[in-house]
Amino acid sequence: MIYIIIHFIKNKIVIQKKEKSFYLKNKRNKYLKVLILAAGIGSRLSPITETTAKPMINIAGKPALEWVINNLKQSKADISDIIIVVGYKKNQIIDYFGTGFDFGVKISYIEQKEPKVENAILAAKDLLKDEESFLIVHADIFSDPEMISRCIQTHKDTNSDATISVTLVDNPHLYGVATIDSDAKITRLVEKPKEIESNYAVSGVYLFDSGIFEILENTRILDQAIQEIINNGGNVYASVWEKEWVEITYPWDILKANRFILSRGLFKDGSYVDNSTKISSIAKVEGPVYIGKNVLIRPGAVVQGPCIIQDDSIIGTNALVREYSTIGKNVVVGFGDEIKNSIIFDNTSIGRLSYIGDSVIGKNVEFGAGAQTWNITHKNIPIKMKIKEKEIVIPRRKFGAIIGDNAFIGINVSIFPGKLIGCNSIISAGANVEENVDSNILMKVNHRVIYKKLKNE
Repeated sequence: MIYIIIHFIKNKIVIQKKEKSFYLKNKRNKYLKVLILAAGIGSRLSPITETTAKPMINIAGKPALEWVINNLKQSKADISDIIIVVGYKKNQIIDYFGTGFDFGVKISYIEQKEPKVENAILAAKDLLKDEESFLIVHADIFSDPEMISRCIQTHKDTNSDATISVTLVDNPHLYGVATIDSDAKITRLVEKPKEIESNYAVSGVYLFDSGIFEILENTRILDQAIQEIINNGGNVYASVWEKEWVEITYPWDILKANRFILSRGLFKDGSYVDNSTKISSIAKVEGPVYIGKNVLIRPGAVVQGPCIIQDDSIIGTNALVREYSTIGKNVVVGFGDEIKNSIIFDNTSIGRLSYIGDSVIGKNVEFGAGAQTWNITHKNIPIKMKIKEKEIVIPRRKFGAIIGDNAFIGINVSIFPGKLIGCNSIISAGANVEENVDSNILMKVNHRVIYKKLKNE
């Protein structure tokens, strides 16, 4: 029944026609401006975001924000300017993207002084108040470029004061939720509702007329501002997105986004192996791969795509790098290691005979020989992760660990499923990590040693 509704809505979405010629270009200014919201701390992604701005998390070899910008470029929008709202660790974003010239776009920045998405939008008022309409995109959204194109097209085809991209989800209580009628007109919008009236979640793409600023200044809450437009007789339409979509909110979403990219457009032109890379004649590379400059793949190693191995990394003798893994720059994967569906950030070393499964390993981490991330529980008991003092069931059967930058994991350490190890922490040899370890902690195991004289027979 749900799928019938989706198709019905898609067919109805273009019934009303807009008299003004908006599509891709508005009346006052030829091209559409885009506001990217990139100022958030991402505290639920700690310890990764302790040292890295959330939009700069490496997903499939590039910062998350770069994938968002690529989507904007590949959509059908004629975009003139991108305005990025920055805040937490802003210099990481500004230093990487600069003016946008190297990325084929024009970028300017504005700093958000106060938290919350409403203040991020209002921070850009002076830059956007003279626009007839403008696009808003979150910096942590992964989808096909068509999701953006469809939102713009819906705004053109309906007599809309605002258009919001929505998608069906199983857990609407975690999102802003839209109630929509049979014409895809939004009748109610509630942020993280206690009582579920709809499974349509707001998916991070909005198109507003500039009148939103005045309303938002009064309400200071985005969903209430949109509801006020509706209550006052304005037209707010949903652009329904029925395909896959990823929002990076929790640590496991990092792996989901990585898989999303690796399973899609990255390998349209087939595999890429840089000419400077050296692959042993008795190593095996299977499936689509991206292998960067000066990579060394030693004898007996197996690399199974889709996966990425970035510049200057070493895949040791008899090591196995499995599907949907991203190996960062200057990473050492040691003898006999197995890396499965994981992301390993730059300058990290994995000691011999270790196992990294369904995990995210930060920058400059030393992972001792024989250490393991366990990624499944006994009898498949649901894996839980403690985030901000709240225990959350991970919506995956398998999930390993999240390890922050500069951590040291001793030899033969076992890390239980769903555990976090903070930045700069040291886990001594032979430890079993059964609870989260905060940043800057030494976890030392004191083994009791017993010596007993044997009787001579």
